[in-house]
Parts: sequence; C-alpha cells; structure tokens
Amino acid sequence: MRQIPITALTPGMVTAEDIVSYDHVTIVPKGIILTDNIISRLEGYSIYYAQIEDDLIVDLSTPMANSAILMQDAAIANLYSPDDPARDSTTNRQFQRFSQSFARCAEHYENNLMKSLYRGEPFRSNELLKETLALLYQDKQGVSVFDMLLNMHNAEDSVYNHCIDVALISNVLARWLNFSEADQMMATACGLFHDVGKFMLPTGVLRKPGKLTPDEFEIVKTHTTEGFHLLGRYSSIPEPVKNAALMHHEKCDGSGYPYGLSGDEIDKFSKIVTIADIFDAMTSERVYRAAMCPFSVIKYFEDDGIQKYEIRYILTFLENVSNSYLNHRVTLSNGMEGNVIFINPDNFSQPVIRTENNEIIDLQKSYYQSMLQLSNKKNISIEAII
Repeated sequence: MRQIPITALTPGMVTAEDIVSYDHVTIVPKGIILTDNIISRLEGYSIYYAQIEDDLIVDLSTPMANSAILMQDAAIANLYSPDDPARDSTTNRQFQRFSQSFARCAEHYENNLMKSLYRGEPFRSNELLKETLALLYQDKQGVSVFDMLLNMHNAEDSVYNHCIDVALISNVLARWLNFSEADQMMATACGLFHDVGKFMLPTGVLRKPGKLTPDEFEIVKTHTTEGFHLLGRYSSIPEPVKNAALMHHEKCDGSGYPYGLSGDEIDKFSKIVTIADIFDAMTSERVYRAAMCPFSVIKYFEDDGIQKYEIRYILTFLENVSNSYLNHRVTLSNGMEGNVIFINPDNFSQPVIRTENNEIIDLQKSYYQSMLQLSNKKNISIEAII
C-alpha cells in the first residue's frame, strides 16, 4: 500500500483504503478500480491523497474490467441512499450556512456598489472578492458548489446573485484547468464583476418581466462596454477584470459581441467567464421560463458547437461538471427515477442511469438507437436533478 497524491492517480489503480471526505463520509470504498470519472470526482472534494494497492494496475480495455467498473459505479451510487437521514441532515446544515453567507455577500455587494456609484464612496472590490472566496472554503466537507447553486436558483435571482454564482463557477473551472492560485483568484474577480454594466442600463429594460424585443436586446448588449467603462473609473481594478466585463459575450469563432473578437483576441479569463455565465444563466429560473436541468445545458454546449469556446476550457468544464452530478438522483423524461452511475466520456450529457428497479439505462445508447431507427418514439433524457 502506498500513499499517492490525487494529482498523480491514473485509471486502473485500485484503492487500498476507503477514501473519505472531511466529514468522514466514504466517497470511494476500498478495492475500487479508479477511472477518469472517479478521479475527476475526487478532485472536486479537496482531497489530496489516496491509499493505493502496490503494483496493481487493472487493464481497463478488457471486457471483464468494463463489466466490473459498471458494477462498482452502481455500488458507489448506492453507498448513501438519497433518503439517508444522516446525509440529508448534513447537507441541509451545509446548505443553510452557504445560503446565509451567500445572501450577506450579495447584500454587501449591492450596498457597496450603490454607495460607490451614487455617493462617490470607495469601491471595496478586494473586500467583496475575499467575502466571495470565503464561500468556497467555509466548509471543508466536500459539498459541490454546483449542488449549492442549483438549490438556490429562483426567479428572484438578482444580478448580484448571478455575479457571485459566476465568480464561484469561474474559480472552480480555473482549478480544474490547473491555473495557479493567483490566476484562480483573478478568474473569480472577473466573474464577480463581469455584469456590473447592467446597472447602467434603463431599469425598465433590465427588469422587464418577459422576453426582450430586438431593440431592447440591443440596449442590453451595451452592458459590456458600459461595464468596461464603469470599472475603468477604479484604479484598483486589474485589466483582466475590465476585459471580462467587455468580452464575456465574445465567442472564439467570432460570433459574439460587442466586437466579434475571436481566438487569442479574447482574454483567457473572459473565456472562462463566458462558460460560467452561460451555465449559470441557463440553470437559473427566469420569469418567462423555468430553469434548465444541468444535463440539458451540457447538451446545449455540445450542440452549440464547441468551436465557439476555448476547446480545452469547454471540454474540461463539461467533463468535470457532469462528473459533479455522479451518484445524484434524477428524473427521466419517461417518468422513471434513478441514480447517475457513469458519465459517458464521448457524450457527457447522456450518462448511464440505474433506476429504482435496478434497470441500467445507457442514455447515450438510447439516443443513438432512436436516431438510427428514425422512430417517432421520444428519446429518453434527464428532466431534472432531484
């Protein structure tokens, strides 16, 4: 048995001891064959080391290994039932602490920005950034930021809430990309202030309870340049943060706005904020539409054309965000419920589901079969994460 850093784990290694979170919950049991899915999941739990069996590497290309992995993923998914009272109690306490801290952070953001804009008081951007970063580290218990945000989204979400959401998601994506700690902090700041230009727009347009007209949308698009000029008033704001306000609607293929920039013309932090911004906006409820299921948003990214985004960034995001919902309970479009037990590496939006009746449904296989058969039968998909 040897202790291996999480960053050095490779698929095929076998766990020699249970891998547990800070609150002593078993995440991966002893004797499990590590896969890319499991390793990615561990990286989201702030776990740094794992005990691994000496000189034992399983060849994952064999049919026997594939069968064993499918069975063990189902076993991991069943480790803690969604109805487990202990798990529910812990999660509820964590969510309450997170949501209370989040609400205070949003209130401080609003008060500080309004006093700066209308009373000429200093804009305490560094204090707001520190308070936002504290949301990530208030609990060392491995709770997913995506779980917390998913539970908080509602139609009353303000621009402040959205900015904090995007800051947290940008931080997580920067970590997944192995950015330095300084760059992780910069990505967080870029997300936190990316939409400040919206406060310079007419209130009637910004808070319209419905879809915008083409003319109104043209007004909303000016929030990018307005944000850039607003942040330019403050000497303490770094250039990448100003650029993120300006460029977070630009796309790598030149199809974005306000300038139709492409490729390397777009700041790297802006590319991160673009992905975080779209994911949060689409998984949030609006007056004119319901929140989309995260797996539907993952499919949107896949269908939208990954050439619109920095390829390494979007593939890293889709792989890791889909893995963050591994073992989660979901509702399918056919009315059945089940647990996500495996993420298909070739199609992140179509995972493998284990239903309440122990039926294994491969949504990727179901999707391709419905396409090939040209049938009128509606393809099975994930409707919601429970």
